[in-house]
Amino acid sequence: MVRRAAPVAGLRLPAERSSFVGRRAELGRVRTLLVESRLVTLVGPGGVGKTRLALRAARELGRSFPDGTALAELTAVADPALTAAHVAAAFDVRDTTGRWLPAALAEVLGERRVLLVLDNCEHLRDACAVLVDALLPGCPGLSVLATSRAPLDLPGEALCPVPPLPVGAGSDGAALLAQRARAAAPDLVLTAADDGTLAELCRRLDGIPLAIELAAVRLRTLTPAELLDRLDDRFGLLRRSGPGGPVRHRTLRATMEWSADLLGGPERLLWARAAVFAGDFDLPAAAAVCAGDGLPADDLLDVLDGLVDASLVTVVRDGARSRFAMLETVRAFGRELLNAAGEAPAVRRRHRDWCARLMADAAAQFLGPGQVAAFDRLAAVHPEIAGALEHCRRTPGEEATGLCIAADAWLYWAARGHLGEGRRRLDLLLAAVPASCPERARGLVVAGYLALVATDPRTAVPLLEEGLRNARALDLPAVAALATQYLGQAALFGGDLPAADRLLRAAAAAHEAVGAPAGAFCWADVGVVALLAGDLGTADAAFGTSLAAAADPWTRSHALWGRGLVRLAGGAPGAAGRLERQALRLMREVDDRSGVALCVSALGWTAAAHGDARTAARLAGAAESVWRSVPARLPAPLAAVQEQWEGVARRALGEQQWRTWHAEGSSLQRAAAVALALDEQPPARPRESPSPGPLTRRQQEVAGLVAQGLTDREIAARLVISPRTAESHVEQILTRLGFRSRAQIAAWAAVHD
Repeated sequence: MVRRAAPVAGLRLPAERSSFVGRRAELGRVRTLLVESRLVTLVGPGGVGKTRLALRAARELGRSFPDGTALAELTAVADPALTAAHVAAAFDVRDTTGRWLPAALAEVLGERRVLLVLDNCEHLRDACAVLVDALLPGCPGLSVLATSRAPLDLPGEALCPVPPLPVGAGSDGAALLAQRARAAAPDLVLTAADDGTLAELCRRLDGIPLAIELAAVRLRTLTPAELLDRLDDRFGLLRRSGPGGPVRHRTLRATMEWSADLLGGPERLLWARAAVFAGDFDLPAAAAVCAGDGLPADDLLDVLDGLVDASLVTVVRDGARSRFAMLETVRAFGRELLNAAGEAPAVRRRHRDWCARLMADAAAQFLGPGQVAAFDRLAAVHPEIAGALEHCRRTPGEEATGLCIAADAWLYWAARGHLGEGRRRLDLLLAAVPASCPERARGLVVAGYLALVATDPRTAVPLLEEGLRNARALDLPAVAALATQYLGQAALFGGDLPAADRLLRAAAAAHEAVGAPAGAFCWADVGVVALLAGDLGTADAAFGTSLAAAADPWTRSHALWGRGLVRLAGGAPGAAGRLERQALRLMREVDDRSGVALCVSALGWTAAAHGDARTAARLAGAAESVWRSVPARLPAPLAAVQEQWEGVARRALGEQQWRTWHAEGSSLQRAAAVALALDEQPPARPRESPSPGPLTRRQQEVAGLVAQGLTDREIAARLVISPRTAESHVEQILTRLGFRSRAQIAAWAAVHD
């Protein structure tokens, strides 16, 4: 049986914030190039509209990629080593297993037909090229639409230059200027008499969309003729005295400087200071980093409104709160203003201190009931944390502060899929802080923990042992307790159950002695050790101790999962199922994806023990789908349990029925797999004897387009395939249906639509 993998979950493009003007020829060119090549790169200068064109093209091509379109926006990624993690996150794949991320992502994507929009590649060209070169051969259904100021220089890459907008009277450039002006000033009246002036404005702005949009805002207070006069004066001065370089780059720079000159002092100051942010920011962040020294906190909102009015900052609605964003070109010029004012070091220190406070406050909630909310807060500012850590690493005297921030993020790195980034940052900062100190001791322990999560005990154990020695020498009992705990986990992973039990119990006692809540997880691991040793009584007691002490959902979910396995092994599948469902709800809340897979697997086993073989088969398939989405596999020590209970269900159903029900579960996305396991929606019954019909899904699509009267070449363009492939599909349809003409296909499609 051919199994159709579930679509990648959560893929969507951001909504357009304003109307899209023109570019029909370029859109057609992109469509044609994506038929001929699986890698198309839009190239052009900053501000020319590459991102808007790519996103519009991706929307129009949505039906050609039935498994989704993902956007990886790379502007805030400063370290090339983090490119793969950022792209994987766009596909909802997290760096949680320690595997080489491109290989893991390729495994998840498989043969799915997906489009990746890779935006703003120019500063990461080599990293993007390596990643795309690794993905395309292993993912035959993947196409990539990149934007960059320079090509990626890969074999098979098709380039699509993005020119400025046409600028004559009635042109797209003039239409953009008029539309944006009316949006900025709803009472503005433009007549046919203004057409020539608008066209000349666009010509002076070289048809660059960003420059046109910045200029349009000034039509709130100036007539088109007045705007043109001021623009001519300003650009004439800048072009006579400004730096060399391509005319379009000088035009954009001139527009930026002109915009800055039209601002008041506070707005100009806020533009410069807010440019220190790597991504979006909210009002409290702006107050913490930008207020003071000439910019009173009480005036901040009014000043920010001024930047919004000038189209230098855009408002992004985020639930009940507003966030503020800058285009990268605007941010880059703001940083020039910051450096020119001599404020960059002081503002970067404020930004670092703000990040350190956010991290410390969140870390205090990692093992409490506010755990998930703490993870969410950090995820919202992840680009800022990365920027602060990079600043600390590169600034003499700041390394220990950076190491403290990175170590505070210990559980966040693992829980939210930034495992590789966390390990890399800790490695670099530990190298920069070689002398024994509290920051280094804790950094060593966290680095060892992350190595364990990445299933790399050879690296983990030396780090943990050195951290333990440093912690004892510096009298840091809380750090020593963590080191002992993770050495116990390393022994557990290595199969040394007696050593694991001894170390984990010692760590639990040490945590209790210093009043730290981490002991609850130690007891959950003591329970796992006893469970693997077959000592159900000790395991049950240890899981109970963990549940009595644990306040955070992650620890509680693992203790409930383990206790459910104890009940299953003890012959109480009903109680086991109740415990596993409790655990699964918590693991879904935390978004522990491996934990979700463990619980779905366990609920399949409890169904088999109950005698519900169909549900057991469906949940076995659903668990397999969840493991693929991580991607990871069931831990080896549980393989015998899986074999036992799946064997029971297979024998009850027979091999053919087992495959049918298993395949249905395997086709589910992760959210649907969880809903099935929790019985939160009526399960859809598969056909007893599934039949795909005479045509495949792709052939059905082609037949529908034939019925619309499209030629093979038009079908190829619509589906983003080659004309030869489209012709082959039509021939196969004729053969399968026993027809001799396209008219017969059209009649068949009309009946079977």
